[in-house]
Amino acid sequence: MFRNVGLRCGRTLNPIFCKRSISVLRPEIKDEQTAKIFVTSLSQSEREFLEYALKSEPTNALCPKVLTRGLLAKEATYSAIPFLGFGFLDNTIMLCAGEYIDSSLGSVLGISTLTAAALGNLVSDVAGIGTAGTVECNVKKLLGRTSVLTAEQREHKRSHWWVFGGRCIGICVGCILGMWPLLLYKEEHSENQNP
Repeated sequence: MFRNVGLRCGRTLNPIFCKRSISVLRPEIKDEQTAKIFVTSLSQSEREFLEYALKSEPTNALCPKVLTRGLLAKEATYSAIPFLGFGFLDNTIMLCAGEYIDSSLGSVLGISTLTAAALGNLVSDVAGIGTAGTVECNVKKLLGRTSVLTAEQREHKRSHWWVFGGRCIGICVGCILGMWPLLLYKEEHSENQNP
C-alpha cells in the first residue's frame, strides 16, 4: 500500500535551493477514494504545501518530453523576470542611497564619493535581502508558476544553461532600468554648476 519515495527538500519552497534528500512513505494513489483518504490525513500546512507544489509543478501531460528551443526560451524568460526585478531594485536603491550619503554625510564626515557609493551598495544589499522574497512571491502570483519544465527536464544540462542565460539577461536589463535616478541627479548637478 505504501512505497518509499526519495524527495528533494530544503528550507524554502523553491526547488532551486533544495539540496538534501529524504525518504518519505507515501500511499500509492490509484483512485479517488485513496486520494481523499490521503488528503484528510494531512495537516493544514501540509495541504497548503501540497497545493503549492501541485500548482507550480507542470504536469507531464502538458510538458513535451523533448527539450525544444522554444520550451527552453520560455523557461529562460520565466527565470529572467524575477532577476529583472532584483536588478532594478538593487540599482535604484544603491544610487539613491549613495547620492543621499554623498550629499548629506559626505561633507560632514569627509568621505569620498567612492566611499559614499560603497555605503550605498551596502544599503542596497541589505535591502535586497528583505525584498528578494517579495519580488519572487509577486512574480509567482503574476505568472501563476515559475517553470514550464518538469523536475526531470530542469536537471538537464541544456536547461541549466538556458536558465543561467535568462537570469543573466534579466539582471542586466534590470540594472540598466534601475539607473533611472541618474537622470534626476544629472539634472540637479547641471543646475548647481550654472550660476
